[in-house]
Amino acid sequence: MDRPEPFLVVALVSLVLYSFYITRRSPIPKGRKPPIIDISPEDIFTRPREAYGDALATHGPVIGVRRRGQLEYIVGQEFARYVLTCDRLFSFEKGSAAILNLQPIMWFTNGMLFRDMQDVVRDAIIERMDEIVQRIYPLFQRDAKDFAELAADGLKDGKHPSCFSHFHNTIAETTLLLLLGKEYVNETNLGIVEDVSNDMAELTGQYQNFSPIGRVFPALWAVYTWIKVMFITIPCGFLRKCGPAVWRDISRYEELIASGDLAPEDEPRTLLFFMTKMFLPKGARRISVFHRLYIIILLLCFIFAAVHTTTVVSQWVLCQLAMRPEYLDALREELGRVLEEDENGKLCLTARSLREARLMDSFIREVMRLKGDTLSNIRYTTCDVPSGTSPSREVRSFVIALATTVHENPDTFNDPREFKGFQWADTGKEAVMTGPAHVVFGLGRFACPGRLLAVNEIKLIVMSLIARSTPTLLEGKFEVSDPLNTVTQPPTGTLVFHPLEKSYLQDQVACAFL
Repeated sequence: MDRPEPFLVVALVSLVLYSFYITRRSPIPKGRKPPIIDISPEDIFTRPREAYGDALATHGPVIGVRRRGQLEYIVGQEFARYVLTCDRLFSFEKGSAAILNLQPIMWFTNGMLFRDMQDVVRDAIIERMDEIVQRIYPLFQRDAKDFAELAADGLKDGKHPSCFSHFHNTIAETTLLLLLGKEYVNETNLGIVEDVSNDMAELTGQYQNFSPIGRVFPALWAVYTWIKVMFITIPCGFLRKCGPAVWRDISRYEELIASGDLAPEDEPRTLLFFMTKMFLPKGARRISVFHRLYIIILLLCFIFAAVHTTTVVSQWVLCQLAMRPEYLDALREELGRVLEEDENGKLCLTARSLREARLMDSFIREVMRLKGDTLSNIRYTTCDVPSGTSPSREVRSFVIALATTVHENPDTFNDPREFKGFQWADTGKEAVMTGPAHVVFGLGRFACPGRLLAVNEIKLIVMSLIARSTPTLLEGKFEVSDPLNTVTQPPTGTLVFHPLEKSYLQDQVACAFL
């Protein structure tokens, strides 16, 4: 056998040594890494806006900060747009899945979870928004009337009802109606939906900042919540009580679709039917067990996204309105102007009414801009990333745009921290509109797909309440319960509602459009 040429041996050894060197060396020269800033856990959890903002102002435009045992890179307004829109370098899906503890679900769905949620919301919600508002308005009207009566009783006995809990239940009902249909609307199922919303909020870390274990041992906390929620509470709750009915309805919808006799206008108006149709292969009569389970996972995610966060933002709006009563007259005047008549001649709110309520829309946008969002837009690097003249960031790193530097940028806003509730009314910038200076709903291709429905539900809550009563705060102010997570945690304060002599709205039968 011929001996190998010496130069081939040398070349092979050199290649092995070089490969070892490449894999062992730091991918970014130390001098090109962003500075790692030490911010105390107390400052991170109690005053993140000031702590991160001051660090960026001193050491920015990119800094590294360790939080929950993990290094995160923070960018200010200079690179926020770049980070949030360049998905080739900064992955929304990987970042969101990691920070929300959803990696196992992303693995189970082959990475398609967020994309499929976008498709479903776009085609089954956004395209039918006018019809949806007509269906859900009577529910908000009914519950606003009931709450106004409870609030009036509370003024007498000092037992003020919880606005958050009351309308959390309302949005749970609208979510159940839109996801599964009116046949599912009953007290038992409403309780299940609210439990799922709270369970998914716990699973995705929305209460983690309140837990000492969650702050100090985040990995242990994530494992514990996963076992508790995915193997105990959801199987024993939603899957045991609603799962069989959902499974039967998928089978029923398969037969309806396969028959070919169903006209588009006769199709069930639920997301469950839409998803069954979406995952049924062309020419097939059945969808796989995997896709049935996937549909159930999507239902759980929609329940969390629709119920919890929407109710939270509505409470931020009501608390700000209670602190700023000078806006009420103009908002009520607008309310009277945009009301329309239904087929019975009663005044009501329609999808067109909500679109034309520009002052209310502007107020909501301003509340969302200034409620103090900080680390809400998270991405995950897909490679070593240079950002213009800034230091590089390493692969497999969280990169977060600090929202307060975007929303309170003095180069964009005069007096950026001054609340100007109606400043957006004549600009064409609606509450749902994203942009480089408004990242409440994210930015780019993965901006929140359900934001139109969420804002319409917030409008229905607030407008139905101020049509009947005047909000105030018992303590004269509200507190931020979790400064690091204003997106999914409501402010702390007791909302008290004083009834008007005459309501702007006329009562309807809640089931009229269901």
